Amino acid sequence: MKNNIILNAALAFLLFSSCEGFLDEKPDKSILVPELAAEFDALIDNFDAVNYSPVIPFIYSDDYYADPSGYQRFNPWQQNAYQWDIDPFLPTEIPLDYTLMYQTIFKANVLVDAVKSNQEWSSADKNRLLGKALFWRAKSYFELAVLHLPIPGLQEVEGTFELPLSLSPDLDEEYVWEGAETLFGQILNDLESSLPLLPELTDLPTQPSRNSALALMARISLYLGKFEEAQSFAQQVISSGVELLDYRELDMSQTYPIPLFNPETILFTWMAPQGVISGPNVARVDSLLLAQFDSMDLRKELFDFVNEQEARFRGSYTGNFDIFTGIAFDEILLIHAEASERLGNSSTALRSLNRLLEKRILDFQELEQNDVNNLLERILEERRKSLVFRGQRWADMKRLAYVDGRDFGTERLQDGETVEFSGNLEHYQMRIPQRELDFK
Repeated sequence: MKNNIILNAALAFLLFSSCEGFLDEKPDKSILVPELAAEFDALIDNFDAVNYSPVIPFIYSDDYYADPSGYQRFNPWQQNAYQWDIDPFLPTEIPLDYTLMYQTIFKANVLVDAVKSNQEWSSADKNRLLGKALFWRAKSYFELAVLHLPIPGLQEVEGTFELPLSLSPDLDEEYVWEGAETLFGQILNDLESSLPLLPELTDLPTQPSRNSALALMARISLYLGKFEEAQSFAQQVISSGVELLDYRELDMSQTYPIPLFNPETILFTWMAPQGVISGPNVARVDSLLLAQFDSMDLRKELFDFVNEQEARFRGSYTGNFDIFTGIAFDEILLIHAEASERLGNSSTALRSLNRLLEKRILDFQELEQNDVNNLLERILEERRKSLVFRGQRWADMKRLAYVDGRDFGTERLQDGETVEFSGNLEHYQMRIPQRELDFK
């Protein structure tokens, strides 16, 4: 595929980020490419342009609902996605989610190419830049795969599902469309290759470290149903010394009690801003979810109750109402607990679950095996409560449908009619936007 629109848009974005819309004419690539290693660092460390996640997984999820006035404030494609349309865009629309991920992939490819071709940089510079590039390329392709591809190695889904795989910054190169097996192979290879290149820790969680790469490997392995790998990667993060926030020490009188870049944050990413979707006066939490929290659960205090039946969420790790999509230590403990239980190691699963709940529930009494009838279900319930508004619910719904055959029976009331999500595996894959398919 030549002159791919997404990569053209990426170049235009990098060169003319203040312009509205996208340029039709391909810019001169020689204008774009910096020369110094520090300039490449600046290109990939710009978290306002790189550390984004797609918004559609949040729209598709059952973390929230919008009341009629909030729904009317959505853009047309957002209204379509809210009703689980897997092809929500008009043929001429440029979807920002898709574009943002390929912009990051393009930047990563520019860095990989520069590392290979530059003879003057030190080994330290090359390793640092290559590690970052591989990490962000893997993360971006993973988030695209969650949206558009089936989960490989599990249940078969009818239809052809592919994404353009780009490993070069050359806009004149033919780009091959690949399926889930190949894409996930590339994702895992990139992450594994980044591990020896990244620093153990970084000053800010906006920049990738070896620990955040391990955490992302744990998240991806759980998504793929590779529970031994998920347990192993999560255990390495646990052994690194990361600590949990103690919710008993949070100032719940604050509008947003959890501070930005708190010690629990391993990797900071956030949902791309797209209108009012996550705003406190639009995204409401359903009473069925609220009912899962008992009175001693400190996580319940992260909801601002509008009335007894609905609430707004104020517990984001962004320090405001923006949706945190990164990885925090609570998720790692939950990955470790779930993977351990699925592998038949209940005692290990309980240790991780207890470690989490001790910091989340007042007067918590440690759980023992005979206290829980179905430990896997309890772990999944605690995951549901801990990771609400984290941008991970759609991936969880999808993987649990693939792994366990679960049907979530999700529905929304819209314009006086009930809209139901079918739960069919085919409906967990969003269609590639038509504007991109036109260039295939």
